[in-house]
Amino acid sequence: MMPEPPETRRPQRVLVVDDSESDRLMAVRALTRAFRGLQVEQVGEEEQWRQVLEQPRFDAVIVDYQLHWATGLELLHTLQRHWPGIPVIMLTGTADESQALGAVQEGLEEYLPKTPESYQHLPRSVRFALERARQRQALRESNETLRLVIEGVYGHAIFLVDPGRRIVTWNAGAQAITGYSEEEVLGRPFAPLLIPGEQHGAQLEREMGELERRGVYTGEGWRLRKDGSRFWADITVSALRGEEGAPRGFTVVLRDATERMRAEEARRRAEEFRERLLGIVSHDLRSPLQAISLQSQLLARRVRTEMVEAATARINQGAERMTRMIADLLDFTRGRLGGGIPVEREPGDLFVLTYEVLEELRMTTLHSRISTQATGDGRGEWDRDRLTQVVQNLMSNALKHGAKGTPLRVTMEGEGDPVVLCIQNQGTPIPSELLPHLFDPFRRGRGEGANDALSGGLGLGLYIVQEIVHAHDGSITVTSDARTGTTFTLRLPRHALAPRAPGG
Repeated sequence: MMPEPPETRRPQRVLVVDDSESDRLMAVRALTRAFRGLQVEQVGEEEQWRQVLEQPRFDAVIVDYQLHWATGLELLHTLQRHWPGIPVIMLTGTADESQALGAVQEGLEEYLPKTPESYQHLPRSVRFALERARQRQALRESNETLRLVIEGVYGHAIFLVDPGRRIVTWNAGAQAITGYSEEEVLGRPFAPLLIPGEQHGAQLEREMGELERRGVYTGEGWRLRKDGSRFWADITVSALRGEEGAPRGFTVVLRDATERMRAEEARRRAEEFRERLLGIVSHDLRSPLQAISLQSQLLARRVRTEMVEAATARINQGAERMTRMIADLLDFTRGRLGGGIPVEREPGDLFVLTYEVLEELRMTTLHSRISTQATGDGRGEWDRDRLTQVVQNLMSNALKHGAKGTPLRVTMEGEGDPVVLCIQNQGTPIPSELLPHLFDPFRRGRGEGANDALSGGLGLGLYIVQEIVHAHDGSITVTSDARTGTTFTLRLPRHALAPRAPGG
């Protein structure tokens, strides 16, 4: 015997309808023995039947096939109309097998012959009937919840398509996105309604073929609205399978992604325009700038007056500054359009390179103190010119923005791999909100103590420094606070870690 079902909040109620008192008593006795706290209502006359229909819904009903005022099938139909979904078990002493099977097809839960053995099995049949009814109710509630959820999703078009590609459901989101009402689309093929004509044929069949092979298709593309306008959609189609894998149809989910697509396209075009414009301008500016510098130098040699010398000196200073800006622009566009700044490695010593930059800076900054400390060796494979550019940029910024009277500290560590170079100065710290964006291109800071690449020029200096370091498979970090000052730390592997792919 199956275990009793768990107790519910209210006692279970079963109705027994039979015009034979002895048969009713046998059924009641079998049920009350098997179910604890079960409430059983008995009906043996037509008047009692009419009255019991006014009572609250029962959990199950047991009826006789043949009563003196009606048949069990008539009672079954009445119960189905009055209490939809209620499980009904029929006890029969007269019906043949074909009549009983016909009753099951009309919604009868089970039929049992009126024998002592059947009454013994009646509690088990009732338990099965109650459990199946509970499962059906749970499924109905789940489906209703799912339907309400789908109906409430206005941002997505969600609908079902049968194996013939005809629409069988249509949610409110589908109507909001496409403009079609449910009445306009049900039973109609989805492709002519939603897919532009040029995508029919081979393209559509490829997508459907992928769906059938993999069970799901995801992609994006143009779709149609009722008014003929198009929208860019994110598309997910999933295959539904029945028993033995037979196709039952498809679920389709569309999301209008037109604004996202347009925003991405506009952003991409703006980025391409800016970077290509920078590349063109930086190249085209070099020729006239070289002419200006050359003519200024010729003028200074030919006309040796104080006024001309001062004027040509200012011209040369401006030309040099412009040359540096153009070089930065070229490096920027090369890094963005070419997949990174290229480097040419060859054997060299990073420590020697750093000392050479320090000597140049000492000659131009006589009043600045620079302390150095080196351990190990700095030998490796480097792009000498590019790393000179990195060290010059970082040290010039550190000297320019360090507090007066405090030394610039340069520490080189070559005990292992990578080689580490630290450049530290004392002064007003870089604002914390600026640190995460310090190496972004075209970022320019404000106020004393901001980094040179951010406070003057184009704001490309540190971006280019970072690109060169990354091209060497290295890393660069920065810390800044009032106690320890600002420290840039470079970590550079002595050799290339792996062959660099184009664009990488």
